[in-house]
Amino acid sequence: MALTRREFIKRVSAATGATVPLWVLAAACAGEEDAGSPGSTGTGVTVPGSAEERRTTLAATIALAAGSGYRALQWAAGEPFLVRDDLGASPGENRERDRRSVLYFGQLSDTHVVDTQTPSRADWTFDLVKDQNAFRAQETLTVHVLAEMVSAVNSLKRSVVTGAPSAVTVITGDIADSHATTELGWYLNTLAGGKVTANSGKAGTYEGVQAWDECTYAWHPDDPSKDLWGQNGYPAVPGLLDAAVGTAVESEGLKTPWLSVLGNHDTTWMGTLGAYTAPYDTLATGSAKIATPPPDTAQLMADVEDPSNATAQAQFESLVSDLGSQSGVRQVTADANRKGFTRQSIIDAHFTLGDAVGPTGHGFTEASRTSGDAWWSWQVGPTVRFIGLDTNNPWFGADGCLRQPQWEWLEQELQAHSSRYLDESGAVVENDVTDQIIVVLSHHTSWTMENTAAEPGDTTQQHTGAELVELLLRFPNVVAWVNGHTHANTILAHPATSTTLGGGFWEINTPSCIDWGQQSRMVEIVDNRDGTLSLFTLAVDHAADPQVAKGDLSQKNLASISRELAANPWFWDAAALLGTPEDRNTELLVKAPFDLSSVTDKQLEDHALTVSLRELVPGSFL
Repeated sequence: MALTRREFIKRVSAATGATVPLWVLAAACAGEEDAGSPGSTGTGVTVPGSAEERRTTLAATIALAAGSGYRALQWAAGEPFLVRDDLGASPGENRERDRRSVLYFGQLSDTHVVDTQTPSRADWTFDLVKDQNAFRAQETLTVHVLAEMVSAVNSLKRSVVTGAPSAVTVITGDIADSHATTELGWYLNTLAGGKVTANSGKAGTYEGVQAWDECTYAWHPDDPSKDLWGQNGYPAVPGLLDAAVGTAVESEGLKTPWLSVLGNHDTTWMGTLGAYTAPYDTLATGSAKIATPPPDTAQLMADVEDPSNATAQAQFESLVSDLGSQSGVRQVTADANRKGFTRQSIIDAHFTLGDAVGPTGHGFTEASRTSGDAWWSWQVGPTVRFIGLDTNNPWFGADGCLRQPQWEWLEQELQAHSSRYLDESGAVVENDVTDQIIVVLSHHTSWTMENTAAEPGDTTQQHTGAELVELLLRFPNVVAWVNGHTHANTILAHPATSTTLGGGFWEINTPSCIDWGQQSRMVEIVDNRDGTLSLFTLAVDHAADPQVAKGDLSQKNLASISRELAANPWFWDAAALLGTPEDRNTELLVKAPFDLSSVTDKQLEDHALTVSLRELVPGSFL
């Protein structure tokens, strides 16, 4: 139902709780009347790929050029929304005509902002084991990519399905790669908007393995002729390092409010090596950086992965204190800002950022600032509840679990927003509460939550991903579990284990901003008005072109270079991260968990108006 301008003006004050100047209302109305209402089928929405709106993956995707070895990237055919009915939902014939948008939102995951110059970075381990998590050719360009991803998400401010405005962006962890405070600051400032120079140590000068001749395991963009990467076709890009650390990246900042959960790289050193302790900080803030592995370092690094190995931990502390005198070590400019961050400090930084869009804390609570408990619940719009989980193992290891105190909180939170659910025996429980559609957020996936390692003496029960799936299936209001961690596109159907209530939920696993194909997602929950919901998922490429312009060291072209570098590793199958077409642009059908006629068109329209006026009326967040 389209609104008249008079009705628009009447509802704005109610939706925003503010007296809005007429010039603001005129600006809001201009160009919006043809954009499609939240309940429309999108008539009047700009066609993807036109001059007015950047290309979407519906119109064109990005692919490697034909051939073998190192290859350039190019535009490829677009991918339509593929309908998936794995959960058995049966929509009516007129769902395209009748549907209305419930909520449209974006998702970023695994940004992995990297301070490539910090001595605590274990990039030299790539010389021992060819693992993409140790070293990537594109690591100096993570802030450039993030800024272009922010631009791409902002450009998709209107749903291509219904024309609904984007209400919020969710971020599912691994924001900082090396657990360095420098990385955290660059990430937060890129999301907030402004200029960010991704450099630490000596101003304007890159000091690291990509500039040191002896580090033949690393890509040397100025001259790769003698390194492993050059031997496998990686090109020379003279001046890239100087441009990466010496020129500020300009970010427009996210235009939507954003909510965040934490990942394993935000929890442990390098995402797997245990809690960040004093020796790591000594290493990070010091002036000795490993170029080539000193004797026995590889075995020591393997031993130190186990925090309970007291002997290895003591040896590591000794290695750090004596590192400057070891062979294979270079002197770099020390920087106290490279210190690690605690769980409390990363949460606190989300409160003190002071960005324009909010909300304060970005999901985290005031209690989290003291406790470090990084889980939360947040309502967005009239009927959607996001539940953010902390699935990280605090002891060590890359994969996750859910500890008992959070498990109990989660079950209570699910009950608080579900009028009907199943208890542990499978019996139906009737609950006098207002139903909400529930979307669960976490870093880890159901299949990467098997890490139940614990500090000796810690008997706290820890739950796996399989257990979490069983819990969520008891609550039909859960329609989606959105996560990251794998750096891959994957969408799994979790059918209901009982036909008494719900129809199961969809697990939507979104790739990273650092590995191929450097993608994010837009997701829309749509009420088909026939007892079913459609969840539309749209893969999002960052705003830089696939083609690389030779000799161009601008911000956009550096992001293009990063994507091309990420697409070409010869030592592992990066292409697998793209998933299948059924893991990217999809329409995911699910039974509506309750009678959605209780949510009126007016409620949804008022929320959409608030969202549309967000940039003009500060404080009208979610």
